[in-house]
Amino acid sequence: MIPQQIENKILIVKEKKIFKYIVVAVLLISLVLISNIFLKKDFNASYLESTLAFIKLFNSVLSMLAFGTCLISYNRLKKDSIFIISLMYLCLAMGILLGHIDYFSFYYEEFTISNYITVSTSLLRVFILIVAILPKNKLRSLIIKNKGISILFVIIYSIVFGFLENRIGHSKLYDSSQFFILYNIFLIMIYTTCSVKLFATGVKEKDYLFVVLSSSIFMLAIKAIYAIYGIRIVSFYVKLTSVSITYICLFIVILGAFFELYMYIFKTKLLNDNLSVFYNLTDNNKHNFMFIYSQDEELLYANKKIKEYYFKSENSDMNKLEFILKQKINSIGRRDEIMESLNKNGVWRGIIKNEMNNKTIDCSAQLINMNENERAIAINYMDISEEIGIELELEKLKVYDKEKSEFISNISHELRTPLNIFYSTIQLLDKLSIKEDSDFKLIYEKYKKTLHLNCKRMLKLINNVIDISKIDIGLLKANFENYDIVSIVESVTLSVVNYALLKSINIQFDTNKEEHIIKCDSSMIERMMLNLLSNAIKFSQENKNIYVRVFINDEWIQIDVQDEGMGISKNAQQIIFEKFIQADKSFTRMNEGSGIGLSIVKSIINLHEGEIYIDSEVNEGSILKILLPNKRLESLDFKVYDINNYNIELELSDIYQILV
Repeated sequence: MIPQQIENKILIVKEKKIFKYIVVAVLLISLVLISNIFLKKDFNASYLESTLAFIKLFNSVLSMLAFGTCLISYNRLKKDSIFIISLMYLCLAMGILLGHIDYFSFYYEEFTISNYITVSTSLLRVFILIVAILPKNKLRSLIIKNKGISILFVIIYSIVFGFLENRIGHSKLYDSSQFFILYNIFLIMIYTTCSVKLFATGVKEKDYLFVVLSSSIFMLAIKAIYAIYGIRIVSFYVKLTSVSITYICLFIVILGAFFELYMYIFKTKLLNDNLSVFYNLTDNNKHNFMFIYSQDEELLYANKKIKEYYFKSENSDMNKLEFILKQKINSIGRRDEIMESLNKNGVWRGIIKNEMNNKTIDCSAQLINMNENERAIAINYMDISEEIGIELELEKLKVYDKEKSEFISNISHELRTPLNIFYSTIQLLDKLSIKEDSDFKLIYEKYKKTLHLNCKRMLKLINNVIDISKIDIGLLKANFENYDIVSIVESVTLSVVNYALLKSINIQFDTNKEEHIIKCDSSMIERMMLNLLSNAIKFSQENKNIYVRVFINDEWIQIDVQDEGMGISKNAQQIIFEKFIQADKSFTRMNEGSGIGLSIVKSIINLHEGEIYIDSEVNEGSILKILLPNKRLESLDFKVYDINNYNIELELSDIYQILV
């Protein structure tokens, strides 16, 4: 059996109501039996009279049981037709109690037509059956919406109209055998039609309670046949058989309801056996957190994994767990989106990221139906942070491996170009050196510049590779001193003016302060600026401008390097500062370079606890903004920066088309 995990308050309320009804019914029956002992003065009634009294009492009890079993079946199956038919059995029970049915005395000379049937209550039973078999209509809906009033109406109608019809008097029409026969033929037709209709409904819907009700109502049709037969042959046997048909009618309902209940219990057992598998899958799930919330945001169920996660135990305080889960749900920030999807599609699925504890959750929510047409939300989630982390690491390794392969191919190309020049020049010098009439010095002077340039290109490339390796293992450190940042930026900018002029590019420098001392590594700042200016010259066409500006405020030193070059695409801007990355990775690109210069720039800025941003449009140029903290070393004086011309030549050595 499945343990009761979800506390069903509706079921508890219904159990209390049923218990009250049982107690009241037992008390009423006991009161009637006891009062029958003390209030019955005439204990000398004849055998026949006592038998008839017993028959009437027994028949009344059976009719009430039939009404009660119909109500119980309706409460379980929630089918409107069953409740409406139960009103017919209630009307039948009232007729038996009030003596409107089967109350005749069994004395031949006293038997008359009029005291065998009360037409007004009989018509009410017929009307109720017709409403029960008809399709949905306003009257059916009115009866179902007002169940208590409907029951009260049947009781009051049976009492009032039964009394008026049987006590005030009958018309001659009622006393005629012709009317009696015609009316019972009418009953036969109605009861038979309703019986066939209910039988067809039961077979179609595979609900055999309708078949049981069909059989019971068909007994009423047979009773009407016996009534016609009994008008001509007045005998004790015929009358007793007519009464027994009422018994059979009621017994069929009671026994049929119990049989249907037995089948329901059997099906429930099979269902519970199947549900036990799903329960074990849910409650003992080792991977997923599962819980169920009511529409009122009340925690109905939580599996063991949630309880053990928050309380290290299966036995947890549901109120505390409810409070914790509510906080978690409210912190998601996607509540409206989830509820909209649930109301529209009945389900939601998504990935939730919690930045505070660096968790990634694969979550799904689904609406489920509860008792009394109430709905709840079943939530199922799994922490996939570790899996996502592994996948990201694998993806990073793949990307890194790809970038490294591209870098090796690129650096091989970069190294091969100056090596080819070295080799070609050496071959040329070797040939010229054996000629006696040649001036070797003049020839060497002709190719010396090219040799020096390519040596510097190789040296710069090797230095960059070494530095990027130091950055990876954390060996690249800054040597901080106090320097005039304006002087460093201005000196570096002016030092490359001549290089830019070779390409007819104009460089302009501007600042809002002529002097400002901060904590920095002057060689690193020099290298940073040379790299940025080298890129600006390299990727700008002739007759363009480059602007270098320094803005100083209380918090930051802002250095802008702006060019009017080819610009950088939005996609490239996302990765331009990563290692081994170039916007153009082809070997036929317009400019030389290994793709690690900007990565080193970013590392230098990080060592200074600064930031770098890029604002660029393709074919419109770029602006690189560097922010350095406006801080200085209080215990030291500032030092004067001396520009290193060798470093300038080294950093600008890859501007091949200018220097060759």
